Amino acid sequence: MQPALDSNTLDRLVALGRKQGHLTNQDLEANLPIASMSAEEIALVVVHLEETGVPVELDDRLVSPNAKASPTPVKSAEIIPFPGRAATARMKRRTAPLQKALQSETAKSAEQERRTTHWVVAVSGLLILILLVGLVMMLGV
Repeated sequence: MQPALDSNTLDRLVALGRKQGHLTNQDLEANLPIASMSAEEIALVVVHLEETGVPVELDDRLVSPNAKASPTPVKSAEIIPFPGRAATARMKRRTAPLQKALQSETAKSAEQERRTTHWVVAVSGLLILILLVGLVMMLGV
């Protein structure tokens, strides 16, 4: 980004985007020196805005205002929009049941292990008691 583009400008754009729900080309052109910015610099600004949760609706004319329609456009970089918070929440809901099932499976195996340990200790104690009673009877104490 250019040094002239400070954090105050970005903060104003973020506030405007949150107020409107999104930003358009006109918003960016009104608040940024688009004419003196390269496509990469504009892309960095858009990525920063989308990372802060502000969706940006872009037209191709923002990147190249004097561009003519060409059959094979040459792009230096493609801007991929970040998924919104709703998409992130849907992804969390999709994975949540799998995690809960996995946790309940480990809980069941831990419970089964505790039961097995309980019975092993109980049977061992009973065998020791029988051996002691037999020893006392043999010695006649």
